[in-house]
Amino acid sequence: MDNKQQVLDALECMGINYEMCSHAPVNSIDDCRAAEEQLHALMPRNVFLCTTNQKHFALLLIRPKVPFRTSLISKQAGMSRLSFAPESEIKRLLGTYPGAVSPLGLIYDAQHEVKLIMDRALLNEESLLFHPLDNACSLKINTEAFTQRFIARLGYEINLVDT
Repeated sequence: MDNKQQVLDALECMGINYEMCSHAPVNSIDDCRAAEEQLHALMPRNVFLCTTNQKHFALLLIRPKVPFRTSLISKQAGMSRLSFAPESEIKRLLGTYPGAVSPLGLIYDAQHEVKLIMDRALLNEESLLFHPLDNACSLKINTEAFTQRFIARLGYEINLVDT
């Protein structure tokens, strides 16, 4: 079974409804506009970060057009010197690849090595879009179901930051 199907199965098992659309593979947040228009929801930027020594990892969910400074995010999240994590860690911890990074990949982080950091403003969105670990597909998920059911069921705490 592929990772996309495992994500869909996990959502079904948790009773989380979603709308799905397939599209050409996307490699940047700008490429996600078509899915946003089709599903009428916001696709956050999903940025996989790590500390300089690569001992601690974080997944940052942030509004697409908001610039961010890793120093500001690091301070609010209580992590020192965050920078972009290597591709090998994306695969190991989230079961995916650059361009398809998604909090839905947290189903593979059994040891909870990844800290989830979320732009507080995203909570104001009715629904959010995420790739199911495949950048040729997007899922629309109600924000409350994502935060209160999916993330909670996996046993993660959401660390909210202001950008």
